[in-house]
Amino acid sequence: MGPRAHPREGYTDNVVDLMVGKLSRLPAPTQEALQQLACLGNSADPTSLALVSGTPEERVHADLLEAVRLELIERHDGAYRFVHDRVQEAAYALIPEPSRAGEHLRIGRLLVAHTPKDEREEVIFEIVNQLNRGVALISSPDEREQLAELNLIAGKRAKDATAYASALTHLTAGRALLPEDCWGRCAALTFELEVHRASASS
Repeated sequence: MGPRAHPREGYTDNVVDLMVGKLSRLPAPTQEALQQLACLGNSADPTSLALVSGTPEERVHADLLEAVRLELIERHDGAYRFVHDRVQEAAYALIPEPSRAGEHLRIGRLLVAHTPKDEREEVIFEIVNQLNRGVALISSPDEREQLAELNLIAGKRAKDATAYASALTHLTAGRALLPEDCWGRCAALTFELEVHRASASS
């Protein structure tokens, strides 16, 4: 006999399933807007939602109106946020699993393209969290190297904030992106990732 699921886990899965059913009865544009919000996280501002959905902000507000009315999400400090983690999980579950990595990669690339270089550090965690979830689809060596550099920035910021577990995650992800000949191709980047990774894990 296999291990029994924890009753609470089963209950949690059930709640998400019920919520998926509820969300799937919403108008298609509202479902799509909720999926974009779920990809971005628990909350996002209308500007980011407009960017990732490729629609004007007015359209974002219109598409999310029904979800606000049903109290699935709320406006808080100008941003939209899910009222509960289970609602976010259900909205994310509406995205077919094979499409999720591609969606995160698309969003990450948009964030990189629309964030000036000197402002990237401010939103570095949002950028790398998206791109790292789509990393399996990145085949270009140049793009992989760029993502390794972004992970280095995120790792250093996390380390400066004494968030060592987060720092180690980003620095390890960055190192894994580099090619086998990294000491020849990008020695300085490889060295920095290795040094910071060693100090974050000690």
